[in-house]
Amino acid sequence: MKSIGIVCTLAFIVLMVWAAVAEVFAEYDYENHIGSYWSLSDKASSLDQKADYLDKFVAAIENSRLADHDAVFFKTPDNSVEQNMIALKSLQKRMHEIKGMDVQSFQYQQAISQITAQEQGEAGHLLSVFKGAWYLENHPLLWDWYDVLKWLGCIVFVCIALCMAFVDDL
Repeated sequence: MKSIGIVCTLAFIVLMVWAAVAEVFAEYDYENHIGSYWSLSDKASSLDQKADYLDKFVAAIENSRLADHDAVFFKTPDNSVEQNMIALKSLQKRMHEIKGMDVQSFQYQQAISQITAQEQGEAGHLLSVFKGAWYLENHPLLWDWYDVLKWLGCIVFVCIALCMAFVDDL
Protein backbone atom coordinates (compact mmCIF):
# COMPACT_ATOMS: atom_id res chain seq x y z
CA MET A 1 0.00 0.00 0.00
CA LYS A 2 2.86 2.34 0.81
CA SER A 3 4.51 1.95 -2.59
CA ILE A 4 1.21 2.62 -4.38
CA GLY A 5 0.76 5.72 -2.22
CA ILE A 6 4.26 6.98 -2.99
CA VAL A 7 3.82 6.38 -6.74
CA CYS A 8 0.42 8.12 -6.71
CA THR A 9 1.83 11.05 -4.73
CA LEU A 10 4.69 11.51 -7.17
CA ALA A 11 2.36 11.17 -10.16
CA PHE A 12 -0.02 13.82 -8.82
CA ILE A 13 2.83 16.17 -7.96
CA VAL A 14 4.12 15.84 -11.54
CA LEU A 15 0.56 16.44 -12.79
CA MET A 16 0.24 19.57 -10.64
CA VAL A 17 3.57 20.94 -11.91
CA TRP A 18 2.47 20.23 -15.49
CA ALA A 19 -0.86 22.01 -14.85
CA ALA A 20 0.91 25.05 -13.39
CA VAL A 21 3.23 25.27 -16.40
CA ALA A 22 0.22 24.90 -18.73
CA GLU A 23 -1.46 27.84 -16.98
CA VAL A 24 1.61 30.03 -17.45
CA PHE A 25 1.84 29.18 -21.14
CA ALA A 26 -1.89 29.69 -21.72
CA GLU A 27 -1.73 33.13 -20.07
CA TYR A 28 1.28 34.02 -22.21
CA ASP A 29 -0.54 32.83 -25.33
CA TYR A 30 -3.58 34.99 -24.57
CA GLU A 31 -1.52 38.07 -23.70
CA ASN A 32 0.77 37.62 -26.70
CA HIS A 33 -2.03 37.29 -29.25
CA ILE A 34 -4.87 39.34 -27.76
CA GLY A 35 -4.52 41.01 -24.36
CA SER A 36 -1.39 43.04 -25.02
CA TYR A 37 -3.16 45.11 -27.67
CA TRP A 38 -5.68 46.40 -25.12
CA SER A 39 -2.91 47.22 -22.65
CA LEU A 40 -0.98 49.07 -25.32
CA SER A 41 -4.09 50.98 -26.36
CA ASP A 42 -4.73 51.94 -22.76
CA LYS A 43 -1.11 53.09 -22.27
CA ALA A 44 -0.78 54.99 -25.55
CA SER A 45 -0.69 58.74 -25.17
CA SER A 46 -1.90 59.78 -28.60
CA LEU A 47 -5.36 59.08 -29.95
CA ASP A 48 -3.90 57.65 -33.18
CA GLN A 49 -1.88 55.11 -31.21
CA LYS A 50 -4.84 54.26 -29.00
CA ALA A 51 -7.06 53.72 -32.04
CA ASP A 52 -4.44 51.61 -33.86
CA TYR A 53 -3.96 49.28 -30.89
CA LEU A 54 -7.71 49.11 -30.30
CA ASP A 55 -8.16 48.10 -33.95
CA LYS A 56 -5.56 45.36 -33.44
CA PHE A 57 -7.34 44.21 -30.28
CA VAL A 58 -10.70 44.02 -32.08
CA ALA A 59 -9.11 42.13 -34.99
CA ALA A 60 -7.41 39.71 -32.58
CA ILE A 61 -10.73 39.03 -30.82
CA GLU A 62 -12.53 38.54 -34.14
CA ASN A 63 -9.84 36.16 -35.42
CA SER A 64 -9.74 34.06 -32.25
CA ARG A 65 -11.77 31.02 -31.37
CA LEU A 66 -14.02 32.08 -28.50
CA ALA A 67 -16.88 30.37 -26.72
CA ASP A 68 -20.17 32.20 -27.22
CA HIS A 69 -20.31 33.12 -23.51
CA ASP A 70 -17.97 33.33 -20.56
CA ALA A 71 -20.29 30.88 -18.84
CA VAL A 72 -21.39 27.28 -19.05
CA PHE A 73 -24.58 27.80 -17.07
CA PHE A 74 -26.44 31.03 -16.37
CA LYS A 75 -25.63 32.63 -19.72
CA THR A 76 -26.66 36.29 -19.84
CA PRO A 77 -26.24 39.15 -22.31
CA ASP A 78 -23.59 40.54 -19.94
CA ASN A 79 -21.38 37.45 -20.32
CA SER A 80 -22.13 37.07 -24.04
CA VAL A 81 -19.20 37.56 -26.41
CA GLU A 82 -21.55 38.89 -29.08
CA GLN A 83 -23.03 41.57 -26.82
CA ASN A 84 -19.64 42.59 -25.47
CA MET A 85 -18.33 42.77 -29.04
CA ILE A 86 -21.10 45.27 -29.84
CA ALA A 87 -19.96 47.40 -26.90
CA LEU A 88 -16.32 47.10 -27.95
CA LYS A 89 -17.09 48.10 -31.52
CA SER A 90 -19.04 51.12 -30.31
CA LEU A 91 -15.92 52.20 -28.42
CA GLN A 92 -13.84 51.57 -31.54
CA LYS A 93 -16.27 53.60 -33.69
CA ARG A 94 -16.26 56.45 -31.18
CA MET A 95 -12.47 56.47 -31.14
CA HIS A 96 -12.36 56.78 -34.93
CA GLU A 97 -14.93 59.59 -34.86
CA ILE A 98 -12.79 61.51 -32.37
CA LYS A 99 -9.69 61.13 -34.53
CA GLY A 100 -11.23 63.55 -37.02
CA MET A 101 -11.90 66.27 -34.44
CA ASP A 102 -9.82 69.33 -33.69
CA VAL A 103 -7.69 68.48 -30.64
CA GLN A 104 -8.22 71.99 -29.26
CA SER A 105 -12.02 71.79 -29.38
CA PHE A 106 -14.30 71.30 -26.40
CA GLN A 107 -16.00 68.34 -28.16
CA TYR A 108 -12.67 66.57 -28.53
CA GLN A 109 -11.79 67.05 -24.85
CA GLN A 110 -15.23 65.85 -23.77
CA ALA A 111 -15.05 62.80 -26.06
CA ILE A 112 -11.60 61.86 -24.75
CA SER A 113 -12.80 62.07 -21.16
CA GLN A 114 -15.81 59.88 -22.05
CA ILE A 115 -13.55 57.25 -23.62
CA THR A 116 -11.18 57.35 -20.65
CA ALA A 117 -14.12 56.92 -18.27
CA GLN A 118 -15.45 54.02 -20.34
CA GLU A 119 -12.04 52.34 -20.46
CA GLN A 120 -11.67 52.69 -16.69
CA GLY A 121 -15.27 51.81 -15.86
CA GLU A 122 -16.61 48.76 -17.66
CA ALA A 123 -13.45 47.74 -19.48
CA GLY A 124 -12.42 45.29 -16.78
CA HIS A 125 -15.60 43.25 -17.12
CA LEU A 126 -15.57 43.50 -20.92
CA LEU A 127 -12.00 42.19 -21.01
CA SER A 128 -12.78 39.38 -18.56
CA VAL A 129 -15.63 38.16 -20.78
CA PHE A 130 -13.35 37.94 -23.81
CA LYS A 131 -10.55 36.32 -21.84
CA GLY A 132 -12.92 33.87 -20.16
CA ALA A 133 -14.52 32.92 -23.47
CA TRP A 134 -11.05 32.43 -24.97
CA TYR A 135 -10.02 30.15 -22.08
CA LEU A 136 -13.30 28.22 -22.20
CA GLU A 137 -12.85 27.54 -25.91
CA ASN A 138 -9.07 27.01 -26.06
CA HIS A 139 -8.09 25.73 -22.59
CA PRO A 140 -11.28 24.59 -20.84
CA LEU A 141 -9.48 22.92 -17.92
CA LEU A 142 -7.88 26.29 -17.15
CA TRP A 143 -11.15 28.24 -17.29
CA ASP A 144 -12.64 29.82 -14.16
CA TRP A 145 -14.31 27.29 -11.88
CA TYR A 146 -13.21 24.29 -13.98
CA ASP A 147 -9.68 25.31 -12.99
CA VAL A 148 -10.67 25.56 -9.32
CA LEU A 149 -12.26 22.10 -9.41
CA LYS A 150 -9.17 20.67 -11.14
CA TRP A 151 -6.86 22.06 -8.45
CA LEU A 152 -9.12 20.93 -5.61
CA GLY A 153 -9.27 17.45 -7.12
CA CYS A 154 -5.49 17.31 -7.41
CA ILE A 155 -5.05 18.41 -3.81
CA VAL A 156 -7.56 15.82 -2.55
CA PHE A 157 -5.87 13.03 -4.51
CA VAL A 158 -2.41 14.05 -3.27
CA CYS A 159 -3.70 14.01 0.31
CA ILE A 160 -5.21 10.54 -0.20
CA ALA A 161 -2.00 9.28 -1.81
CA LEU A 162 0.10 10.73 1.03
CA CYS A 163 -2.12 9.00 3.57
CA MET A 164 -1.70 5.75 1.69
CA ALA A 165 2.06 6.20 1.63
CA PHE A 166 2.70 7.31 5.19
CA VAL A 167 -0.17 6.17 7.38
CA ASP A 168 -0.08 2.56 8.45
CA ASP A 169 -3.08 0.24 8.62
CA LEU A 170 -5.48 1.95 6.23
